[in-house]
Amino acid sequence: MTDCTKFLKNEITVSDSIYLQKIAEKISEEADQRSFVVRLLIHYVGDVHQPEHAVALVDSTYPTGDRGGNSEKIPSKSGVGNLHFVWDSVLYEYTGRVHLPLSDSDFEWYTTEAAKLDGEYDVPASGLKAGDFKGWAADSMAEAKSVVYPDFVKGEDPDQAYIDAGKPICEKSLMVAGARLAALMVNIYGENSANATAFLQ
Repeated sequence: MTDCTKFLKNEITVSDSIYLQKIAEKISEEADQRSFVVRLLIHYVGDVHQPEHAVALVDSTYPTGDRGGNSEKIPSKSGVGNLHFVWDSVLYEYTGRVHLPLSDSDFEWYTTEAAKLDGEYDVPASGLKAGDFKGWAADSMAEAKSVVYPDFVKGEDPDQAYIDAGKPICEKSLMVAGARLAALMVNIYGENSANATAFLQ
């Protein structure tokens, strides 16, 4: 995420980063590279706040790791068949796949859901840890160690107590991710309305 941020802020060029060079091998125009990097950054900020993206359980069953819970198979419920997807789905709250492009009713639904969560979880400025990407990942790893794995029973659907304990943590992580992403975009583009309009296009 550091190289993405620096590239968008014009602090480095493609030639300064092996990671960005890989992107440039597939995308030749700089404007398109920047567009792609913004989308990657949005994706990465979301991912780093899902605990299973920050950890891999290593034990006798998975000596090389459980791939962030993807190897932890459970009986499929609402299309959720492994521990990773349990957390991707916010403990079964949002199952299924998104159909693109989003319709007006889809946007309305997402707006309503976000507003509901925003009303339930306050994210103080002190909790943003602006630009501390390793710190963000460490927060998620701590959640994985304290909540995701201790009460998970291999091969079984999480019980209601597990869901009740995990859901508020996952929901708050969504709101923290959104607040951190918003602050990161302001850091990159500033608060100038012209820059914001260019970003949204």
